[in-house]
Amino acid sequence: MSNTRVPPLPPQERDDRQAALIVQAGAELGIYATLVRSPDVFADLLPFGQRLLQLLPADPRARELLIMRVAWRCRAPYIWTHHEVIGRAAGLTDDDLAVLAADRAGEARAGGDCAGEDRAGEDRAGDDCAGEDRDPFRALLLRAADELVTDHRLSDPTWAAMSERYPAAQLIEICLLVGQYSMLAGTLNSLGVQLEEGYQPPTWAE
Repeated sequence: MSNTRVPPLPPQERDDRQAALIVQAGAELGIYATLVRSPDVFADLLPFGQRLLQLLPADPRARELLIMRVAWRCRAPYIWTHHEVIGRAAGLTDDDLAVLAADRAGEARAGGDCAGEDRAGEDRAGDDCAGEDRDPFRALLLRAADELVTDHRLSDPTWAAMSERYPAAQLIEICLLVGQYSMLAGTLNSLGVQLEEGYQPPTWAE
């Protein structure tokens, strides 16, 4: 992981509002203690992020597949590591994690190249980065996340397939979920927010 650029704000240096925001966040984590340095923005971001974590209540595994694919595509080890814990509690398996972190050579898929091969954007996520997955629904979710991260738009085939599964309100929420975690990944990576003691970064981040 990158070096810390903006360190977490120690408890003794927080004003009353910052201290209250950390309590509202619910945990003494590096992400919160760092973002609280901008209390106005953090105060607005926190309830939105908490709302997003309540999406797709009937299928939290789908939500975590989307978030962790964003984490891998954006090379965001902080998000990946924390959501691996959350994801496993939601039903993610070792096979899910292998497919989520399929690297450029196309590991954990039936064959062919992954759209992550050129992260500069010359490749297109619509070229079926998720591969010939044994789980077609998982492949659809990963393709949707890939397209939103790289193209900032769901392709017509992906939109049609997602529309068969989700109503318009949930499609809006899914787009916002991926967008939120893409933004968060860039922020945490740029600030150099470090994993807390006891958390191990993913092997692809080493």
